[in-house]
Amino acid sequence: MSVGPVAQVADRPASRRRAPGGLDPHSPTFQLFSDVLYAGVLIFGLSLFIVTWFAALSAGVEALRTARESDRHVTVRGVWSAFVDRVVRHPLSHVVAPALVTALLVVDVVLLPYVAPGELWAVALPIVLAAGLGAVALRVAGTWRRDTPARVLLARAWRRMSEDAAGSALLVLAVATAGAIVAFVPMLGVVLPGLLALAAVAMDRSPEDRTP
Repeated sequence: MSVGPVAQVADRPASRRRAPGGLDPHSPTFQLFSDVLYAGVLIFGLSLFIVTWFAALSAGVEALRTARESDRHVTVRGVWSAFVDRVVRHPLSHVVAPALVTALLVVDVVLLPYVAPGELWAVALPIVLAAGLGAVALRVAGTWRRDTPARVLLARAWRRMSEDAAGSALLVLAVATAGAIVAFVPMLGVVLPGLLALAAVAMDRSPEDRTP
């Protein structure tokens, strides 16, 4: 017996359900957005010790990458586990070196007004240095894997700075933009680390990944 047109029309909504929009709380886009904000808050909290800012950023990058690959959400446990792993197993690359670089930037900001050839240099040079070093930090954080030796990861991250010049330029722009936003709206500094971590995940690619 053939199915009548009325029954066929009744079955269509169930088989052709509209995909959720980007603002739907259950859509993948909204879930990623919430994960990025959550990761940003966690990174900010773990960065309050100042010297642990890079370990916190690297942990947030791993948490976002794991959440994307496993189709799960960012969790406090996941970020904390990655953070402890970096602080305990790799203190030189994730605590000592970033702290020294941060101290040098602070010294530059303090001294450049007295030694720079002009006011423009005194303002622009620290911004350029911070943006460039921030891009390198995002490269290292995006490349980092627990099961790979540190020297291999550092070499890979440095190599990708030049191999993926366009991506590196985008990371520099992302760091500079984040700094400008925080300068005007300091409260956004609580969540902006999550966006930088997402940028690191997005730029974690090799030249072979970009070939069609």
